[in-house]
Amino acid sequence: MTHIFLKDMVYRRTRVVMTTIGIVVLITLILLLGGIMNGMRIQVQQYIRSTEANLWISAEGSGGGFTGFSLLVPEYLVFINHTEGVKRNSVSPLIFAHARPVINGKATKSIVVGYKRGKLGGPTQTIPNQGRMFTPSQYDDYRPEDQPPAEVVIDEKMRTPSGGKIPIGGKIYIGGTELNVVGRTKSLMFVLDTPLLFMDLRTAQEVLLKNSLHVNMMIAKTESDYSVEALAEELDQNGMIEAKTLDQTLTSIIENYVDEPMKAVQFLRIMLWLAAGIIVTMISYVTTLEKTREIGTLKAIGASDYYIMMLILKQVILMSSAGVILGVFSAFLSANLAPIFVKIDLLETSVVAIISFVVCCSGGYFASRKALDVDPMIAFRGEF
Repeated sequence: MTHIFLKDMVYRRTRVVMTTIGIVVLITLILLLGGIMNGMRIQVQQYIRSTEANLWISAEGSGGGFTGFSLLVPEYLVFINHTEGVKRNSVSPLIFAHARPVINGKATKSIVVGYKRGKLGGPTQTIPNQGRMFTPSQYDDYRPEDQPPAEVVIDEKMRTPSGGKIPIGGKIYIGGTELNVVGRTKSLMFVLDTPLLFMDLRTAQEVLLKNSLHVNMMIAKTESDYSVEALAEELDQNGMIEAKTLDQTLTSIIENYVDEPMKAVQFLRIMLWLAAGIIVTMISYVTTLEKTREIGTLKAIGASDYYIMMLILKQVILMSSAGVILGVFSAFLSANLAPIFVKIDLLETSVVAIISFVVCCSGGYFASRKALDVDPMIAFRGEF
């Protein structure tokens, strides 16, 4: 009688397989939803960290250049650049805006980053043998004659709407302006695989703001011996600008782009856990009802309640273990095949696996309690 629970599982193999598949699907979905959130958290920070700036300045009351509407006049650049504690000549005006570039006649998603080449805000070089950087404007201040060619450097993973690679020398249209693709840079995808398009600040002002001299924000570095928190607080007191540290900027953008939109996803993950427990409970309960005669027979020949309960629990534990293990494997496989960036964390995977196993086994335990109510004499008559 040592392996009677295995023989019973083989006898009811269709139900066992279906239950295991149900657990696999639920575990896969739980991990993928968490992986999507992790991927968004990583992508939302990539560009910000790549600039190496630790001071982010936007218009007063905007909430930040990434999360609110911010327009700054270029005159602030001189004031900020001469503020004590700001690294001299590190202040860089920046345009960061969502756009819908038209490629091969179809619109796609992207983010335009306009910056002064050689300053903070964007790459300094392209990928080797992948074109060149855009031609920069010559002067820091505005001069009507200082309008560079309409050129753009694209993310190496950016594709046409049909999935093809955009060639060097190809054309992109933003706001009716034709831009020449001159190079590719290392991938710095934003949230949900939104590619970045890098161009000169003056080009971005022409394309997005119709030649307005405003910018979204200014970024800078602080002197190594100066507190960035103190400097941000000092600039805030100006009353016309809003200054944030790198950590404050990251916290704000993660809350706005990831945590708030993903609250419903977190709720769905909890519902999926409950669904896994309910599925195992219901199937174990129905299976227990079907085995009334077998359970009654075991009791009649002296089997204890503990022995009978363990027979059922061993089946639940085996199905749950198989479902969790296969679910984890399925989640990692699906993450590699997903059309967007999905990052499944190993620690989170362990936590999800343990919680899912406990939930499924708990459901099986409550269902197995029904077996204790079976009376041997009634079972022999086929009643319950």
